[in-house]
Amino acid sequence: MKYGWRFVFIPLWVLCISGAALTAFLVADWLAWQAFAVAITIGLIVGVPAGIWTTFKVRRDDPAWS
Repeated sequence: MKYGWRFVFIPLWVLCISGAALTAFLVADWLAWQAFAVAITIGLIVGVPAGIWTTFKVRRDDPAWS
């Protein structure tokens, strides 16, 4: 699975970061649709590079990982 790990790690990071941001916004009593949009944006901005970095890190640390 040469490129398949990106399809696992990137959505995982994006959804985790978006969920954490959305939880923080809801706790802060920001209940508008903009909170969801900002949470998704934060998730994409932070999660995509983190997912790519995680993919490279896994491949670099364990080349036998398929």
